[in-house]
Amino acid sequence: MGRMSAQHGPPEGDRADVVRQLRDLSERSTRYAERAGAAHGLHRSDLTALSVLARAHEDGQAPLTPGVLARALALSPSATTTLLDRLERSGHVERSHDEVDRRRVSLAMTRSAGEAARSMFGPMAASMDAAMDQFDDEELAVVRRFLGAMIDVIDAQEPRAQDP
Repeated sequence: MGRMSAQHGPPEGDRADVVRQLRDLSERSTRYAERAGAAHGLHRSDLTALSVLARAHEDGQAPLTPGVLARALALSPSATTTLLDRLERSGHVERSHDEVDRRRVSLAMTRSAGEAARSMFGPMAASMDAAMDQFDDEELAVVRRFLGAMIDVIDAQEPRAQDP
């Protein structure tokens, strides 16, 4: 009952409330990031680029090239160059040429980018951690599984959103 399907339309009741809360969380997270970034002179696209670079580093896939970053952000090469110029001027990204193939450029976040991220998002992360204290490990496992499923749904829908 209340499940979304091709024949039934959107969820209702508690499921609709969950979808609404997910939307609210997404909107508020975006708004927080935009305000925090603006306070540090960063655009939303700057924060997204730094997030992609940080994730690549965490996942052992760093350094990225400008082309890989452009694809991850769905930006044109010229828009990516403009973004990287801005991040380099602000001291948050360094570009370096490969020693073997000088045409190949690698991107690296700087220490100042990490400091800015901690300044912007550290207090929020600490507050979220404190809020999680009200849940036990089993409940958090369910939340992790649920959020993972929602991320999978969004990832699966992404190509369709680009179709005309």
